[in-house]
Amino acid sequence: MARPPQPGPTKRELLLLKLLWEHGPLTVREIHEHFPNRNKPAYTSLQTNLQGMLEKGYIASNTKDRAHVYKAVLTREKIEKETIKDVLERVFDGSALRLITTALVNSKTSQEEIEELQALIEAREKRD
Repeated sequence: MARPPQPGPTKRELLLLKLLWEHGPLTVREIHEHFPNRNKPAYTSLQTNLQGMLEKGYIASNTKDRAHVYKAVLTREKIEKETIKDVLERVFDGSALRLITTALVNSKTSQEEIEELQALIEAREKRD
């Protein structure tokens, strides 16, 4: 039985996008070299993943010296925004307070991050 489609990139697709965001356009071989050693997929599996991502419009490719060079089309900001919107609606019933509270209670938040959050809240209060 096929898996139901999920909104946005899969875990593997997101990892591949992160590699492309971090390193810029890469060939399959270069992606394979940068891939974390734990659970490193076969070269052909990466080719299959990249082909699927091309079909979904997540990445683009061109040919250079007979090798396909892949680059991210989706930006990190777009993925973050869409993912948070999806999680906010599905899990937290649209409550940003519940999402932020859960994130703060269940993660290690630096003093710098807390100060940034305070500044965002103050800026939002002035705007409203």
